[in-house]
Amino acid sequence: MSELKERREQFVTGLIGGSISEINYVTAISVVGYFCTMLLASRDQTQETYLVVDFLINWIGMLLSITTYSDNPIVLNCMLVVPCFVYWSFTRKRVKVPGENALKDKFYLDKKPFITAYRGGMLIITALAILAVDFKIFPRRFAKVETWGTSLMDLGVGSFVFSGGLVSARTLLKDEMGGLRPGFSRKIVRSIRSSAAVLLLGLLRLYFVKSLDYQEHVTEYGVHWNFFMTLAFLPLALIPIDYIAAYVPRFILALMISGVYEYFMLYQDGFLEYLVAADRIGLINANREGIFSFLGYCAIFLWGQTTGFYTLGNIKTKNNMYNPSVSPFKPLKNSTRWDYLTSKSPLYGLAIWFTITLVFNGLIRELHPLGVSRRFGNLPYVMWVTTYNLGALMVYCSVDRLFKTNNSWPKESLSLKAMNQNGLIMFLLANILTGFINMNVPTIDLECHQALAILILYACILASLSMLMLKRHISIKL
Repeated sequence: MSELKERREQFVTGLIGGSISEINYVTAISVVGYFCTMLLASRDQTQETYLVVDFLINWIGMLLSITTYSDNPIVLNCMLVVPCFVYWSFTRKRVKVPGENALKDKFYLDKKPFITAYRGGMLIITALAILAVDFKIFPRRFAKVETWGTSLMDLGVGSFVFSGGLVSARTLLKDEMGGLRPGFSRKIVRSIRSSAAVLLLGLLRLYFVKSLDYQEHVTEYGVHWNFFMTLAFLPLALIPIDYIAAYVPRFILALMISGVYEYFMLYQDGFLEYLVAADRIGLINANREGIFSFLGYCAIFLWGQTTGFYTLGNIKTKNNMYNPSVSPFKPLKNSTRWDYLTSKSPLYGLAIWFTITLVFNGLIRELHPLGVSRRFGNLPYVMWVTTYNLGALMVYCSVDRLFKTNNSWPKESLSLKAMNQNGLIMFLLANILTGFINMNVPTIDLECHQALAILILYACILASLSMLMLKRHISIKL
C-alpha cells in the first residue's frame, strides 16, 4: 500500500500544465452542451428520454472531453452540435416566450437560467476531474501544476470560488432591498453559521487522509490545509472587507489585495524563496500554500461578488457594474455619463468587464516575470480565473439571449439544475466517492477502457443522486 501511495503521489507531482487555449477548447463542451440541451429540451419527447439525453450531453460529453477526446475537443463539440441542430431543425416548434413581469420598475432577484447552467457545468467538470486525475486516461497537463503554469484543475478550484462569490452577492442585494445594515455581531453569527459545516468537512478530510494513509500532495495546500478550509474561512475573512466595501468598490479591493501580495512576492527579499522552499516546521510554515493563496481566493471571491451585482437582478440598476444597487436606472436629465457607463444589463455588463479584464490579463502575462501560480494564488492566477469566468458567463448569457430572441424558450437542463441546487453537498459526495474508489481500486494501473467504465459509473451515481434530490425538493446548504 505504501508503494502504491508513493507512486500515486509521484503521479501528480512536478507537473507543468498546458496552454490556456487548450483549456478553453476542452471546457467549451460545457456551454456547447447547454446549447444542445436547450435545442432539444422543447422538442416532443418523454421525460425519460430527455433525462437520458441530458445526461449524455452534459455528463458524458464533458467526461469524454477531458479523457478520450482531450486531444480533439473541437471534433467532440462538432459531434454534439451537428446532430442536435439537425434534429432540432426538423422538429422545431415555435414556443411562446414566458410573459414579462409587469413590475418592470421594481427590482427583484430574478431566476437566471444561464447562471444555473454555468454553475452546474462547472460543478460537473469539477466532480469528474477530481476522480479522473487518478487515472492514466486523464492527461497530466490537465492536473494541478506544481508551482508555475496553467491547467484545467487549477482553473476549476478558482472557478468554484468565483461562482461562490457570484451567489453570495444575493445576500448583499437582499440586505439592500430590505434597507438592512447588519451589525458586526450579526455578520459574525451569519459567517460562522455558513462556515462551521464546511470547516468540519475540512477537518474530517484531514483526519481521514492522515489516519487512512491516503495519498496527498503537500505542495497543493500544505500539510494540514485543504480546499474545504479555504471555503470555510472565506465568509469570516470578508467581514472586515464588507465594512471597507461601503466606501471602496469590491473589485478595487480585489486588485489591492492581489497587488500588495504580488509586490511582496516579487520585491520583498526572501519572501518568494520562503514560499517555494521553506521547511515545514511550525503550523504556518507547514501550511503556507493554503494560508497565502487564501489572499488570492479572497480576491477571486470579490470579483465574483462584483459580477453578481449586475447579473442577478431582473432590471438594470444604477451603478450596478461595481455597486450592490437595487435602485432602477432610469435615464433622466440629471443622470451623469458615469451613470450611463456603469449601469448595464447582464450581457452588456459581462461583455464590458470581460473586455477590461482580458486586456489587463494580457498585460500582466506579458510583463510578469514568473507567470500564473495557483499554488500561491498570485495576481496572474486571479486575473486568469476572473477573465475566464466572465467570458464563460458572457457566452452562457448570449445563448439565453439567442433562444429568447427566437421565441423558442425551452425547459432548463435538469442535470445542470440538479447539480447547481446542491453544489457543495455534491462536491462533498464526489470527494467521498473518489476516496472510496482510490482505497479499493489501483487506479493508476488500469487500462483506458477500465478507467472509462469506472468514470461512467461514477458519473451515473452522482447524476442520479443529484436528480433524486432535485425530484424530492431536497436542498442542503452547507
